[in-house]
Amino acid sequence: MQSTLEEILARHDWISTFTHPSDVLALLRTNDAPSPPQSARLKASFEGLQTALAELQSNLDLLHNVAASLQTQMSCLLSLKHDYETVLSPMRRIPSEIAMEILCRSWKDAEFSDTSLGRRPAGFNVFRIREGPWHLGQVCSSWRNVIETLCPELWATMIVNLRVSFPYERLFGNLVEILRIVLERSRNHPLSFSFRFHGTEMEESGIPEIEQCFDTMITHSKRWKAVDLTIPSDLVLRLSRIRGKIDWLTENLQHGDIHAFEIAPALEQLHLKGIHQVANIHFPTSNLVSFSDARSFAGDRLTPEYLHIIKSSPKLRSFSYNDYGVQSLDILPLVHPPIMSPSVEELSASSPMFMRSLVLPSLKDVTLSTNAHEKDMEEEVMSCPVGALGALHEMLLQSRCSLSRLCLVDVVLDDHLTNIIRLMPGLQEFMINFNEWVDDYDPIMQSLVTQLSEVSLVDGTRQHSVVPSLQSLHVYLFNVRYSHVSFINSAFVDMVASRLRRPSDAPRLTEFDLHMSGLGGSSDLDEEAENVLASLKDEGLRLNYYIQMYKG
Repeated sequence: MQSTLEEILARHDWISTFTHPSDVLALLRTNDAPSPPQSARLKASFEGLQTALAELQSNLDLLHNVAASLQTQMSCLLSLKHDYETVLSPMRRIPSEIAMEILCRSWKDAEFSDTSLGRRPAGFNVFRIREGPWHLGQVCSSWRNVIETLCPELWATMIVNLRVSFPYERLFGNLVEILRIVLERSRNHPLSFSFRFHGTEMEESGIPEIEQCFDTMITHSKRWKAVDLTIPSDLVLRLSRIRGKIDWLTENLQHGDIHAFEIAPALEQLHLKGIHQVANIHFPTSNLVSFSDARSFAGDRLTPEYLHIIKSSPKLRSFSYNDYGVQSLDILPLVHPPIMSPSVEELSASSPMFMRSLVLPSLKDVTLSTNAHEKDMEEEVMSCPVGALGALHEMLLQSRCSLSRLCLVDVVLDDHLTNIIRLMPGLQEFMINFNEWVDDYDPIMQSLVTQLSEVSLVDGTRQHSVVPSLQSLHVYLFNVRYSHVSFINSAFVDMVASRLRRPSDAPRLTEFDLHMSGLGGSSDLDEEAENVLASLKDEGLRLNYYIQMYKG
């Protein structure tokens, strides 16, 4: 083969040294016609070139065919090489027990995802064969065997996600059987799962696969550890079957009396959302750590019940109960003496009666809000009840706590605001949010800005007299309609700047948000003050600044 290639190259070696005769070169530089003798010689040379080109093309075709044949043989050899490498792979020599550890650790951090109401089971979608343990089991038969028989925890954190569209079509296939296989492979491992059905009321009834899947999960209720349920009302009644059969349950995200969770001794988190107003859910409180009730328009009817929850929950750290400012038809008496809880650190509330009935010495974080702004309601903004600030002031006085965070959303402002601020020297974050601005709030906010600007001499050092440790300040004014907001002015910017420009060893403002939007509104913030505010970014302030007023 080598000699053949050399012979081919030698036969065409003359091409690289070939040159035109001088008389031909002269003709190429002019438009003169060749003489008859020159024409005869040129034709003979041209025919010789044609013959050489044909021979060279033949040789190239031969080499191309040889290269293609060799490439095919190379691919064959590479395939054989891959087969040998597969057979000789070190993974084949790893004992099943070690492979099990590797696979289990690869999924260890995927058990939970964060949500605003605590943790939610993450896991894999049971019905997607290209996810989670289904996918890992497709690598090789040994992995599949390990995953199916030795890794029950991989199958025990899951999402059972059912979606249909109307008109209902039988799109479910063998979903019940798939779910049964997953539960079988999870063995006796504690289950953390989300069961979600997404559909309209017309779709909620008469779909047997949904009921069968839910019934299948209920049969394993003794293994429930963390549960997130989004189910049609027809299935809620079936929860009565799990009463006394959820000993491992530590978390549950979920009309009449509901006893499903009455015997759940390990329950730590309970968050009620979308539950009917009159629902009465029975649950244990001995290990309860976090509780929230976001149901609509509950009113003070439930206040005595929730005071009892706080009183009977020795480990409770976070409590949220918002009554949407609805005034109860019955005037309920205050609880005397007030309920005292040494463990509660976070509180979200809006009921004056509820707050006046509490003593919380460990309280660090307070949100005063109806939470109505989170419901996408098209109705008017629902503010906290009148007197909510006064009730918060009373609770803070009798609790003698030290807040680090205060959030006020749609609060009816009065003079108690400045009194509350002066009670909290350790406050680090303060947020005030109005989803509908009220003109009467302007002088109160102006007074607040003045107090936040005050400085005094302490141990020879000038520091702010009110909330000297403030690090985050957030002011949101939405739906400002044909109003002039005078407290947003140069003095307001000077206050922000003074809290940023502190000695390096002193607490200082590091984050500031200002949002003002609406129709036909205005403020006293001139161009010079805006430029000063924008420049604070260069001094290290995390600034989010947005003012947009549309003309009416």
